[in-house]
Amino acid sequence: MADPFKILEPTVISFSGGRTSAYMLWRVLQSNGGKLPKDAIVCFANTGKEMEETLEFVRDCETNWNVPIVWLEYTTHKTPKKRFKVVNFETASRDGEPFAMSIDQNGKPYLPNPVARICTINLKIRVIDHYCKSIGWKHNEHMDWVGIRADEPRRAAKIDIARLPLVSDNISAEHIGEFWKNNSFDLKLS
Repeated sequence: MADPFKILEPTVISFSGGRTSAYMLWRVLQSNGGKLPKDAIVCFANTGKEMEETLEFVRDCETNWNVPIVWLEYTTHKTPKKRFKVVNFETASRDGEPFAMSIDQNGKPYLPNPVARICTINLKIRVIDHYCKSIGWKHNEHMDWVGIRADEPRRAAKIDIARLPLVSDNISAEHIGEFWKNNSFDLKLS
């Protein structure tokens, strides 16, 4: 069986800042000689509403694993493709600015709801897409790897299995928990 974490083509690893996507990133590094292949980038899209512990965890993954993580945030701009900015741990929003700007992007407040998932679309999916295109990648959703586990069948059913290495390798919450129990650092949230 082929290694589902081996990167063979341009790939965007969508890093949520949680244990599952961090585990996926660690497995990618292990399967690719301990480093991120040149055809891969890791993107963390900060909403400005993340807990400080999440931001610290992203920084800790970046530092402890010596892996570059591109920190992105939504920002307003008249040109939709420029509605992002690159930040870092120190400059990342902690007061919800990207979230607030997204809600009021056209001067008319529009709140997120279960039907119109503007948070995920505007603050994560589009921000990552616009960033990738800004660096010359011919980005599309089939390049994105997402940290969804095998024990999340409802979430996994909506996405092409090729984009879900954890599902392909039958990784569950139990596997993830064991990994973090034995790791030198962890997300400091329950």
